[in-house]
Amino acid sequence: VSIEVKPGLHAYEATLTVLRPNLWWPVGHGEQPLESVVAILTVDGIEVGKKEHRIGWRRVVIDQSKHPRAGQYFVVEVNGRKIFCKGGNFVPADIIRATIDRQRYKKLIDLALEANFNLLRVWGGGLYESDDFYDLCDEQGILVWQEFIFACARFPATDETFRNSVREEAVHNIRRLAAHPSLFVWCGNNENEWGYWDWGFDKGTQVLPDHALYHHLFPRLLAVEDPTRWYQPSSPYSPDSLHPNRDDIGDQHPWSIGFAELDFRKYRNLECRFPNEGGYLGTNSLATLIACLPEAERRPHSLAWRAHDNSIGSKSPTDNIPELWLGKKLREMSLEDSCYYLGLVQGEALREYCENFHRRMFDCSAAIFWMFNDCWASTRSWTIVDHSLRRTPAFHSVRRALESVALVVVENSEEVVIYGINEGREEIAGDLRFGIFSIAGGWPVDRKTKVKLPPNASVPLARFPRTEWRDSNAEIAAAMLVVDGKLLARARLILPTYAELTWAPANPRIELNAGVATFSSDTFAWGVCLDLNGERQI
Repeated sequence: VSIEVKPGLHAYEATLTVLRPNLWWPVGHGEQPLESVVAILTVDGIEVGKKEHRIGWRRVVIDQSKHPRAGQYFVVEVNGRKIFCKGGNFVPADIIRATIDRQRYKKLIDLALEANFNLLRVWGGGLYESDDFYDLCDEQGILVWQEFIFACARFPATDETFRNSVREEAVHNIRRLAAHPSLFVWCGNNENEWGYWDWGFDKGTQVLPDHALYHHLFPRLLAVEDPTRWYQPSSPYSPDSLHPNRDDIGDQHPWSIGFAELDFRKYRNLECRFPNEGGYLGTNSLATLIACLPEAERRPHSLAWRAHDNSIGSKSPTDNIPELWLGKKLREMSLEDSCYYLGLVQGEALREYCENFHRRMFDCSAAIFWMFNDCWASTRSWTIVDHSLRRTPAFHSVRRALESVALVVVENSEEVVIYGINEGREEIAGDLRFGIFSIAGGWPVDRKTKVKLPPNASVPLARFPRTEWRDSNAEIAAAMLVVDGKLLARARLILPTYAELTWAPANPRIELNAGVATFSSDTFAWGVCLDLNGERQI
């Protein structure tokens, strides 16, 4: 195209038509082909400027149509296909930004893929990440929910200098990131809208000092610079001027569980449309704990432990987690025991979080938790990958809960129901074994049936009367899916706290054959851990 280059900065458009492009898909749903778009400016036959971007062809729609029971859906559709979004909140990969290089991002993205993620939420309290992060997400099919970097506070946008600085920062990052196919959402901030509703942000000498940033400046900039992407002013956010953290509309941060309320069994009743921040406190890997604590202070609640703690105060309600669930006091544990037990309970909590929302697809369309990674070497934390890029003890519980083919066992007053989840494109036929097993050994209720899991859906596969579950303190509901002779998915449901269970002594045996270790036990062996250091890919 021929253009007249006017003085100053101006936008020029050129249109290309591409017939039948190879589509870019989130991981697990297709390939991630990338192509280069090149713009060259020549004046009198001399090249004076050149710019190149890699892009992927995809169409993303956020379906917020009316839900038949209440509120609205919040379903991400890519190329016309519904995507159940699985992932965690991404925070800066190091507290010292200069140390974050492509290799560190690559390791984190690899761990996200290992955990069966297809989405990372770049939290508004962190950074606009470097180009390497978005390039890697493009290549690996990780969707990116990108927030403008504002979180949990009021900002002085009534100051003209500050507002102009914000505008320059926003324009720069929009232009820098707009070509990335992985980026599918722009969001104005983290939780500031919620703060204006419930935390007193609307009180004081300056009322709503930054409201115009999220509701006027950013959407106007995006309308010019990146008009094809979804934008919402905050997270959580509900349209139609409703409470921003309503469960039946918009996205949710389900923090009713995890701080004062520690009973994560209550996750089982949460009906959210798009939960993208909620979590449960646990621990980092043992090797990272040891590295950040002097030898004389390697115990819970030592001075060094508290200095590296990521809880919510020296007398946090979360201190009660091991006593509530296991009948053990945190302050009486060794460092090794605290790592194991805190990680064990956190893994169970995050599994419940993920399974509850996963089995509700697409009434619910996400299982995204707080948080994926960490920016420094802490003792207790909310992550499944710690600062040293090691898997925390909770990692594999999340990995299993977010498998693309999964089972979930659900109980109500009348029956026990087994749900089957299949995110794939093809129907899956297999054999389902389900019922009740005794902790001491044996199956008081043991049934088998052939089942079919329809594509991209979660459906009830089997059920049995609740009355057949006679002793929930000594028995556990379970299900296993076998396809072509191989165990493809399994699930279990425990009703009481673990301290209330009637435990039989475990007698695990290990058989090694041709490099494969097989573990077996006549009684239920719960929480067998092979690697507290989190360095092995299992």
